[in-house]
Amino acid sequence: MAALKDLFPNPNAAELELAGLYAGLKADPQRERNFEAFAQTGLPHTRVEAWKYSDLRNAVQSLPEACLETEMTSAFVSADATVIEIGAGVPKLPKGMRVASEENLTALGGAEDLPVAALGAALTRAGQSLLIEVTQSLEKPVHLVFDTVSANAFQRVSFVVREGVQFSVLESHIRACGFSSIVLEYSVEAGASLERFIYQKADMSAVQVATCIIHLADDASLSQAGIGFGAKLARMETQVYHHGENAKASINGAYLVGDGYHLDQTSLVRHAQPHCETEQLVKGAVMDGGRAVFQGKFFVAKKAQKTAAQMAHNALILENGGEVNAKPELEIYADDVECAHGNTVGALDETALFYMRQRGIPETQARALLTRAFIGEALDDMPEALGEILMEEAGAWLTERL
Repeated sequence: MAALKDLFPNPNAAELELAGLYAGLKADPQRERNFEAFAQTGLPHTRVEAWKYSDLRNAVQSLPEACLETEMTSAFVSADATVIEIGAGVPKLPKGMRVASEENLTALGGAEDLPVAALGAALTRAGQSLLIEVTQSLEKPVHLVFDTVSANAFQRVSFVVREGVQFSVLESHIRACGFSSIVLEYSVEAGASLERFIYQKADMSAVQVATCIIHLADDASLSQAGIGFGAKLARMETQVYHHGENAKASINGAYLVGDGYHLDQTSLVRHAQPHCETEQLVKGAVMDGGRAVFQGKFFVAKKAQKTAAQMAHNALILENGGEVNAKPELEIYADDVECAHGNTVGALDETALFYMRQRGIPETQARALLTRAFIGEALDDMPEALGEILMEEAGAWLTERL
């Protein structure tokens, strides 16, 4: 490997500190490949097309040495689920799950196109990297809780959902401060199903990147939904690969961003085989200088005939202003497909607002109710109890600010 000082063309303080962290870890070929993939780009900035609206390099000028202890709790704490703390050594797992050897973890696939995920994989220490097999359907969901208080956190968790198994997972991405790069991988085998539900919330001093890569085999399915509130800069990225025929994916999400926070929801779905389906609905609202980014792309290979893929993003800009940057894309090489995308950014329906005020509902309460209902559509497909948990969080956030 080239000398660390030669890896970055023009490093900032944070990149040099990251190189120092890497130098202090046990060398191995996978770690080396991942770090070299990160170094090709370094911390992405706005001249990197995939990060056009989220300047990570500017957000991470240097790495903090420590964080003040701040109590942060996930909304999913009240859910009926088996909690697994990532980073606390080898976790105790319920029947139907087992930890496989870390030696079976490979270098991150496509690392060159995912520089921050490659960084997370490269800097993951022993005990922070897990490969877990799900061998049978579980009685209740698993709740993954990641490091919330370390100044800098790098973790990688890979799941193999075996053939025919149904697996439901809750992910709590909460950060008090510092910089984190979390990498998740799900390999969903033939006929298996994955339900993935996400809660993201962080302090204004936190910079947070979570990258999830999902592989779907023949007849496999994915149902994903969640809500995010942003951070100094937060990016929640999902990449889905339809490797098998008749695979189905639903990728929905909601967001509420204000107070100068920034949330980037980016997704890429690759259709490589025929007769696969993807549906995506993302709805959100911004106010008080909040900044939201939606980037969604469907790639349909020439072989992927009979693909059905629908994408929609709808956003509200509430009082006191905010910013929404949206970039929906289709790249299609097959000629027998049904694919479409849509994007709208606007204000609350004044007619509906007037109607509610005429019935004695105060304006601020009416605005909160309408916004809650607007984003709630993106969470309709969640199990009722989990959806209610997230909608209560949304309602509390809106009541506090409107």
